[in-house]
Amino acid sequence: TLPSSSASFVQLRASAATQRSRALALVHAARASAVGQARPGLDLLALALAGKRALSEGGFDKVLKMIDGMIEVLHKEQKDDDEKEEYCKTQFDVTEDKQKALERAVSDA
Repeated sequence: TLPSSSASFVQLRASAATQRSRALALVHAARASAVGQARPGLDLLALALAGKRALSEGGFDKVLKMIDGMIEVLHKEQKDDDEKEEYCKTQFDVTEDKQKALERAVSDA
C-alpha cells in the first residue's frame, strides 16, 4: 500500500560538527598509513579540522579544497609509481634475457 497523502518525507542532514568529526577520523586514518611527503599535508588537515577556524562558517570549505588537492597529488603519484613499476619490470626482463644469453655463451665455450 502507498503512504497516505498526509505522510511526508523526512530529510536527514548531517551537521557540520558530524561532518568535521568524520573528516577528522578519515584524516587520522590516512595519517597512520601515510609515508613521506603526504604526512605533513595530512597533519595540516588534521590541525585545520580540529582548530577553531574550522568551526567558523566557510572554514570547512577550505579544508575540503585542501583534501581535493591532496587527492589529485596522490592520484598523480600513484600513476607515476605504476609507470615506474612497469619500467622496472621491463628492465628486469631485459637483464634476465642478457644473463641467460651470457650463461649459454659461457657453457657453449
